[in-house]
Amino acid sequence: MIWKKGKSTKSKRHDQRRTISKNIKIKEHIVTGEKKKINVKLDEAVGEGIYANFFMITNSPSEFIIDFGRILPGLPSAKIYSRILTTPQHAKQFLNILGKNIENFENKHGEIKLPGKPEDKEIGFKSSGQNA
Repeated sequence: MIWKKGKSTKSKRHDQRRTISKNIKIKEHIVTGEKKKINVKLDEAVGEGIYANFFMITNSPSEFIIDFGRILPGLPSAKIYSRILTTPQHAKQFLNILGKNIENFENKHGEIKLPGKPEDKEIGFKSSGQNA
């Protein structure tokens, strides 16, 4: 089976996904006019994903280490379930593509509100006069 996704009149590119067995799916990214074809293999276990609500990022001059984990309310510790090591250049590419995806999401669904982030509300008493 082949699914086409993301085809628009503005862009000359599209993605195709096909299942070649029960355990392996291939995503082909094709840019017409250019000779670029990337086959991405995604097995079923990886395709299910892992939920994360806790993230840690550390770096050295040559690499970034991104940890994905979970923390549960009331527990004093978090558990890391996945770790990604990448170059600074790929980390910056990831930042850019994530930023674009968040922007697209917010344009479609509205601003993502972060818990605990103070809003522009005045709290407490207002004082008027010379010492205000």
